[in-house]
Amino acid sequence: MKCKFSLLLFLCALSLWGQAQSFTLQELVNRKQFQAVVARADSLTPADSADYDTMSAIGQAYEGLLRYKDAYQCFSYCLQMDTNNVDALNAVARNAINFGRIAEAKRCYHKVLDADSLNFYANYQLARLYYQLGDYGRATEHYHVLASIEGENPSILTGLADCHIKRGTAPNIMIALELYGRALSLNPENIRVASSLINTLLRMGDGKGALQVCDTALFYNPDNSQIRQSKGMALYMTKDYLQADTVYTGLLADGDSSFLNLKYGGAARYMSGHALDGVELLEKAYEIDSTDVETAMLYGASLGKTYDRKRAYELFDQAELNMQPKKFFVNLLTTFRGDALQRDGRWNEAEKLYYAAWKKDPTQLNFLYEINRHYWDLNPALFQNEKELQKTIFSKYTYLTAYMKTDKSQQYLYNYRPFLEAVCEDAFFKNDDEVTMLAPDGKKSKLAVADLRALISQLPEMPAEERERREKMQAQMKKAMEKEKTLHKSGAKLDTIALTKEEKEKARKLLKEAGLE
Repeated sequence: MKCKFSLLLFLCALSLWGQAQSFTLQELVNRKQFQAVVARADSLTPADSADYDTMSAIGQAYEGLLRYKDAYQCFSYCLQMDTNNVDALNAVARNAINFGRIAEAKRCYHKVLDADSLNFYANYQLARLYYQLGDYGRATEHYHVLASIEGENPSILTGLADCHIKRGTAPNIMIALELYGRALSLNPENIRVASSLINTLLRMGDGKGALQVCDTALFYNPDNSQIRQSKGMALYMTKDYLQADTVYTGLLADGDSSFLNLKYGGAARYMSGHALDGVELLEKAYEIDSTDVETAMLYGASLGKTYDRKRAYELFDQAELNMQPKKFFVNLLTTFRGDALQRDGRWNEAEKLYYAAWKKDPTQLNFLYEINRHYWDLNPALFQNEKELQKTIFSKYTYLTAYMKTDKSQQYLYNYRPFLEAVCEDAFFKNDDEVTMLAPDGKKSKLAVADLRALISQLPEMPAEERERREKMQAQMKKAMEKEKTLHKSGAKLDTIALTKEEKEKARKLLKEAGLE
């Protein structure tokens, strides 16, 4: 019986292989049989390689397999054959973005627009790209072009609204409200648009307006925890504390014990006259974030009204310090204390100190940089354990995302690309959509690989001269290490090697920092 079954499987496989051979490459692509296309690509003749349709189909197959560099090369061949082909230009740009060649992507998309300023795809991709790069003015321009083509498209209206929100002025926010409203009226079931509109209304202090949108959104998505949480905040903002307590109690009962639910659930109980019932929730919120002034005050107020006034006074003192710190001296003391801890070999204490100090004052990026500097390895393969890798991912992602919100020079941020690209590559081969991060305070979180790629796309490319310098350094180091091995085999002592021990250690350190070891 087993033999008959095996024979049947073999015949089926043979049949499928025969069918694959009978289809054109494009037909295989359309059937999403990407591996079959790649397999046939290995036997291409020079004539095949010079055929636009053939190379385009192979490029599509590589793209389907997420092999973006290979896809980019294929579409680049297509572009050489037909330099003004819109599909090829869009395909080159699309795949260039996926491995960080932002300048090339912009060049190709703009070339499409030079020929057709109303090209929908190129305008849409440029709008998204400029938004990711933080150039909200340019993004807005392309969204306006898209709106002139499809004015009532919810995605376009939402994208345009997002740009106005990022620009941040009162007129921009009012425009965003109108755009979100139009987008939601076109698609009232869209949670993403509803959430954006609600958050903007809450930001403007319009609790009643936010509550109306929450009720509409919950009609279509009654179990959505994000919208339920927003409803709780809207009720709290409108001083309907009993109803807010009901919402937060429901969320907590469903297992959502996030900081905001604990904080405002406890606050709602306190404000509704049930201080004792709020103590437990506020205590848990305080354990998550002891630096939050409002939480410390509410927790203290609840204890002051119940059974532990001594502790309440301590919390009030802390809240006052957090509200009115002498930032210069606080930060200077943290720097001195952290440096001493590092010199004493107490790194875990130092990084917790730096992290807590940064959370208190997010403008002090030097604290994040100190943590990041400690985890400077740029090759994930060099890490001793998974915990160290998770800490490194956290330190670099947190530092970069915070740094890129400032107006400081980004000239040397290319140094971070090798490590982050290696993390993405490792996740790809593991078929992971997320990577784990570990903060200095011991809290783990998940980072979407897509978000990591978006960050990489914003980093500058490594200058050609720097790449050449590192390649030369790698070659020199390799030559020296080969010489060392030869001398070892011959029984020679280390002091007979051309490089001194200090020189070799320095070279190894440089190589490690460059991610070339």
